[in-house]
Amino acid sequence: MNHSIYITSVFFHIVAACLWLGGMLFLILAFVPGIKKHPDKVNLIATVSLKYRKVGTLALVVLLITGIIQLEYRGVQWNLEYFTSSYGMIAGLKILVFILIVCISLIHDYYIGTRAIEAWKNQPDNPKTIVLRNLSRLLGRLSFVLALIAVFLGVVLVRGW
Repeated sequence: MNHSIYITSVFFHIVAACLWLGGMLFLILAFVPGIKKHPDKVNLIATVSLKYRKVGTLALVVLLITGIIQLEYRGVQWNLEYFTSSYGMIAGLKILVFILIVCISLIHDYYIGTRAIEAWKNQPDNPKTIVLRNLSRLLGRLSFVLALIAVFLGVVLVRGW
């Protein structure tokens, strides 16, 4: 593989990771606390979440494609023996973490989160609404922690332990 393709892939991988992680940090640290007492916070969260969902999905697609390119460049062997080496175990763990992030994101963004927002709009005090909101919040936080782990594993893959 051409080194220029690898470098371009790394660039887009880092930008996509910044979009993914930065978007979550913005939502967690600035947006949600900033609108906590806003009278229309449910609609604001719904609107921003739908906009970010598109960006987040695109970022995950870019991370998948560029991650595969980088693994190929670094000589990954797609067999069990490779994934028992120390580098292969870290690469395998990062792949597993990424798969978990994608699964959690799909469930959060396209099912639980959507249902939680609709329930919050229609029946804000219903116990089922509270359960959905708490589950949505938990999935979002879990995705964030997994994203931090993925970034850490990426650093270990490139820089070593």
